[in-house]
Amino acid sequence: MNVASLRIASLIVHSVPQAGDEFEQLTLTDAPIELDADLRGYFESKVSESLKSGGLQIIADEAGSPVVRSGVRDVLASAGSLVPSSRAFAEHLYAVQNRRNPAGLLVVSTAAVDDEGDVIVVLKLERQRGVHFTIEEREGHNVVDLEFLRRLTLTDKTRIFKTAVLRLRDLADAMTLYGVASDDQRGRDDLGIADFFLATFLGCQLLTNPAKATSDFVAAAHQFINEDVPSAERKARYLISMQARLDDNLLDINPREFADTRLLAQDRAAFLQRVGEHGLDLDSTFQKDTSLVKTAKFRVVFEHGMVLLATRDDLSEDRLAINDSVNAPTAEIRDAISRLEGR
Repeated sequence: MNVASLRIASLIVHSVPQAGDEFEQLTLTDAPIELDADLRGYFESKVSESLKSGGLQIIADEAGSPVVRSGVRDVLASAGSLVPSSRAFAEHLYAVQNRRNPAGLLVVSTAAVDDEGDVIVVLKLERQRGVHFTIEEREGHNVVDLEFLRRLTLTDKTRIFKTAVLRLRDLADAMTLYGVASDDQRGRDDLGIADFFLATFLGCQLLTNPAKATSDFVAAAHQFINEDVPSAERKARYLISMQARLDDNLLDINPREFADTRLLAQDRAAFLQRVGEHGLDLDSTFQKDTSLVKTAKFRVVFEHGMVLLATRDDLSEDRLAINDSVNAPTAEIRDAISRLEGR
């Protein structure tokens, strides 16, 4: 799904307070807003930015709530369903949130992506405490005050908490829902998308199993390093890069982004070919989960049978140096001997 091509058609906004807030109630509007070029451009760019950096592919979960997928089906079948379906989304979100989830604006819009047809966009936007949601009556309908919305969004200080772009493979079957979602509220220990948003609210699950995808990625990288990289120095460099990427605080991995930022140009095609051979989509981001990956140590096997067990730190801190030579690569150990043991 090329989210960079997203073009919003209509958009409605509701205010969802924090659970247990005694001073604020759920506030629902009953008509889309009149979008101007600035507001339309703001929402389109924010959706694209959020999903490009952290979007994960999702599909409907049979065990999940049907509220959102049924609403998506209704709105895609008839644009007139946007108001009642979006109000149902807001009521559903308010019901499943807890005190840990901050107040926010729920934005639901119809949109189009390239020539692939219509999609539904669901956003949760930040709304600071003390900033009161204001609505106005226009032609008999309650709509969000446009000046309030401009002040809140166009200053670019407002964060998008959560994003989803959703569509159906079969317009008659809500269970064919699929799309892309991101969660900008994630911390280092909150892998993927918050469960309450992905499963409880959207009624979805990740398309790709994170642990298996990470394991397949590492297997592809190891095969590439061992079989496709002729330089021992580059082998060591890429091994450090791969293990550093597994250890860093970024929560997702995109194979092509890894190749573009971590590998030399002449090695990227071979790496991506190995990734494809292991069944991964080169351009799809997947959630990082190293539970099936053993990355703490690696082995260096020498020509005459010696085996060295080392860590990434041994390479990065120069305790182990791997040198290229015309005839054959060699390794040099630069560390004090702690003890010798006979076997």
